[in-house]
Amino acid sequence: MLGLFKNLVRRHEIDCEGVRELSSDYLEQDLPTAKRSTIQSHLSKCGPCQAFVDTLASTISILANLPRVSPPASFKRSILARAKQDKGQNSS
Repeated sequence: MLGLFKNLVRRHEIDCEGVRELSSDYLEQDLPTAKRSTIQSHLSKCGPCQAFVDTLASTISILANLPRVSPPASFKRSILARAKQDKGQNSS
C-alpha cells in the first residue's frame, strides 16, 4: 500500500535510476512528451544525471561516426563453433 501511495505522490517525478533506464529513449526522442519533460526537469536539478546523459550522448555520437567494418567470413564460423562447443559443455 505504501508503494502505491509513493507512486501517486511521485507520479510526475523521476529518480536517478529512472533517468539512467530511460536515457537512451530520451536521447532518441522516443518518449511521450510528459515523460520527456519529467526527465528534463530532473536533469535541470541533478548534475550527476546530466553528466551521465551528456556522456551517453557523446558516446553515441562517437560510435555513430566510426567507420563500418565487416568482419572476416571466418569470424561468424568461429563464433558459431564456439557457441556449439559451449552448449555441448553446458548440457553435460
